[in-house]
Amino acid sequence: MKRPFGLVFWGRTVALAAYRAKRRPARVAVGFAHLAVAGSLVACSPHAAVGLHDPVVRWISPADMIPHGKAPLAQSRLLSTAPDGTKSYALVLSQGDEVLTALAEFALAQNVVSAHFTGIGAVLNAEIAWFDPVQKVYKGMFFGEQMEVLALSGDIALGRDATPKVHAHVALARSDARVRGGHVVSAIVSPTLEVFITTYPIALHKRTNPAVGLDLIDPSTSP
Repeated sequence: MKRPFGLVFWGRTVALAAYRAKRRPARVAVGFAHLAVAGSLVACSPHAAVGLHDPVVRWISPADMIPHGKAPLAQSRLLSTAPDGTKSYALVLSQGDEVLTALAEFALAQNVVSAHFTGIGAVLNAEIAWFDPVQKVYKGMFFGEQMEVLALSGDIALGRDATPKVHAHVALARSDARVRGGHVVSAIVSPTLEVFITTYPIALHKRTNPAVGLDLIDPSTSP
């Protein structure tokens, strides 16, 4: 196991102090005692570096990238309606709600035909993915920990079955402030996620792109 930097630094410093103590014991004794106390504080500090596990990896077919879970506590509110039919909503998710499920259920309930959204909050047990354009599959990475949602963004368009499909990306911060990001596969809200959604009256449709292996928005097409 990799030792925290603070403990490594303290250990080297104590060793140097011990060497000097052999030459100047009277002058070093007090300083050595101070180092011992400081070292114990570093080891016990709640801010000492903590080992974080590597994500659990799996490979996922694009066909399997669909929302799964429940979002019983998600609530939405219409904020404004423009003369051209554009609408703005606030969608607030609570502890235990699954992110993509909440967005998909909102889109169905509001008959969304095209939209974009942004959000911030925090989640637990997030799985994000990176698309391999050669193999045409996603590399899913599961983080079984609490993470801050620095930025959630995405869009909604109609799929081949004429139902709204959610496409979301996210940037997540771990407890050591390192950031991981990618395509959202799933994530459980903990304790809140605040999403602002803008919907449009003009429909956008997804079409299969054989060269890429994904259903992508094609703005030139209509039903």
